[in-house]
Amino acid sequence: MDITPQEESMIKAFRETELPPLFVLIRLRNDFANDIGNVTENQRDVIVNTLETYIGPLWKENQEGNKSQVDERL
Repeated sequence: MDITPQEESMIKAFRETELPPLFVLIRLRNDFANDIGNVTENQRDVIVNTLETYIGPLWKENQEGNKSQVDERL
């Protein structure tokens, strides 16, 4: 898959801000899901579904981690 200059600059920006990987994946998923000008619908669906397979387990792990932190505080 070729990376456009806009995508490359977006990836660099995410790296420079040192955002958590889960946030970056969710942001990329949303950007692709809403991109109707640069990506065909079929490509968009494949990319979004692929990103969601990575996001699901990370989201669950993150939520469980947050719950355990709250439980420790109580």
